[in-house]
Amino acid sequence: MQFDHIQSASEEDFVTQSVATLLGRLQQSIDEFGSAILGLSGGSTPKAIYTALGKEDIDWSKVFLFLVDDRYIAADDADSNQKLVRETLLMNASIPESNIIFPDTSLPLEECISNYEANLAELLSKGIPHSVTLGLGGDGHIASLFPPVPAAGYGDRLVIHTETEDFAVRDRISVTMVIIGSADRKIFFLKGEDKKFVWDEMMQSEDAEDMDRWPAKAALQLGGGIVISAFA
Repeated sequence: MQFDHIQSASEEDFVTQSVATLLGRLQQSIDEFGSAILGLSGGSTPKAIYTALGKEDIDWSKVFLFLVDDRYIAADDADSNQKLVRETLLMNASIPESNIIFPDTSLPLEECISNYEANLAELLSKGIPHSVTLGLGGDGHIASLFPPVPAAGYGDRLVIHTETEDFAVRDRISVTMVIIGSADRKIFFLKGEDKKFVWDEMMQSEDAEDMDRWPAKAALQLGGGIVISAFA
């Protein structure tokens, strides 16, 4: 399992390195393909990264954006990843609304999932995701693929409904490894000693059920991994 590991010396360096990595990937994709497809995860770690990235000088009209996962809640709810991205990256990045593919959580759950899957299929008819950003939960989850990852997380569907009892919002919408694995670059943002502990546990694991237990390891084994860390 090979991947690039960028170790940051400070919080400021972590943001700077992360923005530079994303910006470089976006510009390279635009230069090579005429557009860039970027999938974003939520959480507290990438907030400063997305805010700073949105202020960068790039042709945002050529960037297509989708969410790796979201909670099944109103789009303007404080815990919504859509709200997070709109209040950070999209505050300054002039990405056309037609280029922004978010799940419509006003729809009934199953309709929301099928609608989002259809919209992503149309988006990905333009090509594979050039980059997706990912975190690593304390239980080892990425996107909303919670261990033990259901078989559907590695199946043919692009989007699935997952559930967790460990967070206030139980119902989640998550892309599967079909999308995560196909991304040219899987960019992990890891910050803090708690994430270092989980990361080290995963890297030392030789469990035969690694794919179910550690979806991050499955993603990295597919190649194109970039890990940006700020471990104290």
